[in-house]
Amino acid sequence: MMDILSRMTGIIDRIQYMDHLSLESMLGFGILLVFGVLNALLGYRLLRFWMMLFGFGLGAMGGFFVSSFLDLQDNTSRIGVVLLGGVILAIIAFLIFRAGIFMMGAGLGFCLTLYVSRPTTSLAFFLCILAGVILGALTLKFSRGIIIVGTSILGGTLAGMSLAKLGGMDEIPFGVGMSLGIIALGMIVQFAINRSSGEDEEEEDEDNEAWYADDVYRNQTEEFENPAASGNRRHGE
Repeated sequence: MMDILSRMTGIIDRIQYMDHLSLESMLGFGILLVFGVLNALLGYRLLRFWMMLFGFGLGAMGGFFVSSFLDLQDNTSRIGVVLLGGVILAIIAFLIFRAGIFMMGAGLGFCLTLYVSRPTTSLAFFLCILAGVILGALTLKFSRGIIIVGTSILGGTLAGMSLAKLGGMDEIPFGVGMSLGIIALGMIVQFAINRSSGEDEEEEDEDNEAWYADDVYRNQTEEFENPAASGNRRHGE
């Protein structure tokens, strides 16, 4: 476990404190920049896509831990387990809406706490997972607000830091400043374009379906108990 944690934090540190960018690094930061901007501005509007993406990320991470626990030596086998875990959770996130919402909230909470805390102990890493689970549970209750705020923070942070790297600027104050600006812009845009949220529409549809089912059941019950009245009502119609 500690070896996995040291690898993860080492990767984050190498990316953050990278001085000279190669062509591959510039391409990677460019992808992170686009991903961050889209996540910050359209996190809630592209909900299904982000649910699948976060589901794939969580599944891939789970597959990575499984392959490490099984001590798989073959790289092909390790990659296969990682991809299999990612694909399974991505499919579940797409097919089961509430499961996808939970995975997205949990992924946001885990990524943000992992980036901020840089865990070096098993306890710290467990707290990152716990934070993800708590945020995932809260997202089930307050999906619109938490997803908008969470995607704005995560996307803004990735976009601001990537933009600073591509521009050859220091993380402090330029990267942090641009991140805060993109975060604020993302929240403003998302709350503005998602005033009538899909969550409210879904709840309204569920209420309408429940009302329709009750109405059908009531009519069928009346026809069964009083067939003569039912026949007169159909004749009148």
